[in-house]
Amino acid sequence: MKRYLFPLAIATFATTAHASCGTAFCSIDTHWDTQGLASDEGLRVNLRYSYAKADILRAGSSKITPVAPSGSDAEIENKRTINQLLDIDAEYTINSRWNITLGVPVVVRDHTHTFDSSIDGPFTQQAKFSSLGDVRVVGKYKFDLGSMTSGGGIRFGLKLPTGAVNKTMMPPAPADPTVPYPLERSAQPGSGSTDAILGAYYYRTLPEADWGWFASGQVQSPVASRDNYRPGNQLGLDLGAHYAISPSLSALLQLNAQYRARDTGTNANVASGGYSWNLSPGLSYALTPQTQVYGFVQVALKQYANTAPAEAGSGQLTAPWSVAVGITHYF
Repeated sequence: MKRYLFPLAIATFATTAHASCGTAFCSIDTHWDTQGLASDEGLRVNLRYSYAKADILRAGSSKITPVAPSGSDAEIENKRTINQLLDIDAEYTINSRWNITLGVPVVVRDHTHTFDSSIDGPFTQQAKFSSLGDVRVVGKYKFDLGSMTSGGGIRFGLKLPTGAVNKTMMPPAPADPTVPYPLERSAQPGSGSTDAILGAYYYRTLPEADWGWFASGQVQSPVASRDNYRPGNQLGLDLGAHYAISPSLSALLQLNAQYRARDTGTNANVASGGYSWNLSPGLSYALTPQTQVYGFVQVALKQYANTAPAEAGSGQLTAPWSVAVGITHYF
């Protein structure tokens, strides 16, 4: 069977007192064997890079203007969060029914906002880091539907709390300059939680045709958390199609829906979570039978950012678009 490429699914969530540090929903289904596009046994290694810049403050579905400085000694989310992710996935296909994937992410994040100091006046704070994120271990089982042109199955696994949760912002608050100023929990490289992952999928390729389609869904929910912070449950739904332009080049298109509940706990930001609908066109190209490159652009069709009901001017920084590129090799 021909191999086609799909890029990284990322979800970077960042959330603060007046507003959230940034929410960038970028979720593109990259499980191409669950789309009927790869069924070979053995090892596949995929290196992916994704980029999203959250710089539009949104409350609900509306763009809003950041509040003016007033000496509130609070953060004003009037700048941006640049989210980058370098992800290494190693997927081993045991047989036609089972495979297992180890995903190791490196989070590169640059968040900047204004601190509204009552002592020194407003000034810029920044957190900038490159750090290991939360590792994922996911298994997959394919049902026997008795067809060569369609298939379905389930995904199940864990997201592990391997990412750091102690990054800080500089400079510290003037009222307490000797104490590091913490970056909010949802903007940290890791969530500090162990999450259960459960998903299902179905695909169908058209006989004697150059195209096919798939549908998939996945739920991620924390089963263990710490430090009075529990990230919100996540739900992703994807509908996609592929068309072979030539033996080496394929056009890809996906509609991706993402939902995340509010974070909870005393260290959580109430202005967190929301949902988005995104359109993701892309291309894949086979350099050799074993090596392919790919790229996607994701454009937000609709974004909804939860707010803090009791705080005027609360909202979340959102990213109107994102990109993902990568290379994969089969051994």
